[in-house]
Amino acid sequence: MAYERGTVVKVPDLFADYDYRPSVCLSDTSHPFSDEEALYAAVTTTQRAAAVLLTDDDFASGGLPRDSYVNPWTVVSIRHADIDRAEGSLTDETIEHIASEAAGYLGVR
Repeated sequence: MAYERGTVVKVPDLFADYDYRPSVCLSDTSHPFSDEEALYAAVTTTQRAAAVLLTDDDFASGGLPRDSYVNPWTVVSIRHADIDRAEGSLTDETIEHIASEAAGYLGVR
């Protein structure tokens, strides 16, 4: 199952000793192999100055149980088959903000 841009999902945790961590889908169907994988930004409960805070207002549907922050500099490619489940989806405005921040870390201005 492919997930749409802006969907918050549980992906295998590549950064800590947890089975899964929330991440936000940044890519759309223009991503090569979009039927198999997508680019995701990691979500954490650790507050950092450059992280993007997710509030209830940022979710178009669903949500997360704790205060959460997106690290737009932590982007990974995840296969759809490795995703546990969806937690919700973000508003268009919120995903555009996160994607813009991520692009800045890649040198896109």
